[in-house]
Order: sequence, then structure tokens, then C-alpha cells
Amino acid sequence: MNINNEQNVIGEQNVIGKAREFNEIINTIRDQFFSNLIDFKKYYVYYNKNPEVNEFQNFYSNSKSQLQQMSRNLFLATNNIDKNIELVNAKMMDMVQALEKEKSINEVLTKQYDSLSTTQDGSEVLIDDAKTEYNIQYYRNWELFIGILIVSGLMVKIFKKNN
Repeated sequence: MNINNEQNVIGEQNVIGKAREFNEIINTIRDQFFSNLIDFKKYYVYYNKNPEVNEFQNFYSNSKSQLQQMSRNLFLATNNIDKNIELVNAKMMDMVQALEKEKSINEVLTKQYDSLSTTQDGSEVLIDDAKTEYNIQYYRNWELFIGILIVSGLMVKIFKKNN
């Protein structure tokens, strides 16, 4: 059980680490996107007004490639997030199955415990009944012993009178 707990802690740290990594990637793209979009709009207009100027064409191409690169990075990040969600979902399903198995084991053990508790209560009653019967028989034996002594004493007295 301890090994599973350690693996779960490591797995949780891994998931948290990946979540932070994805968050950083998305924040970086978000921070860069609007400034690149402004540059793209500006150089798009300049390039279309003056297509013969190489400088505008280079700036337009650079800003366009930066936006495309950000789009690719965002697509890859969302793909990786989806894959990690599927992995976490699979782990959760495994945990649910393990939990269901443990629940069924718990039910069986609880029934056995209840049965043993009932048996123990029943055995205590049987022990008390046996003690009561023993005490009754013990007193009867003493009564018989005393009765035999009294009858023996009477018989001795009766036979002595006759002699």
C-alpha cells in the first residue's frame, strides 16, 4: 500500500508540473500574440501599399511566420494537454476500479466481522448457560451428599435402637 501512495504522490507532482509547464507555454503565447498581431497588421498594410519595398516584405514575412509559429506551438500545447488529460483519465479509471475492488473486499470483511461478533456474543451466552447449569448441578450434588449423610445417620440410629 505504501508503494502505491508514493507512486501516486510522484504522479500528482508530475501532473502538477506538466500543468505548470502548459500554463507557462500558454501565457507566453498569450503575452506575445497581441504585440505580434499588431506588428502583423501594421506590416501587412505597409507591404500591400508598397510591395516593392523589401524591408516591409521582410517585416511582414517575419511577423507572419511568428504568428504561424505561435499557432503551431498553441496547437502542440493543446494536443499535449489532451494527451495528458487522457492519461490522467486512464489513471483515474484504474483507481476507480481498484477502489471498487477494495469496496467489495471491505463488504466481505465487514460481513465476516459482524458474523464473528455475533458468534462471540452467542458463545458468551452459551458460556453463561453452561455456568448456570454447572452451579445447579453442583448444588444438587451437595444436596444429595447432605441427604445421604442424613439418611445414613438416621439408619445408624434406627439400627442401634433395634440392637
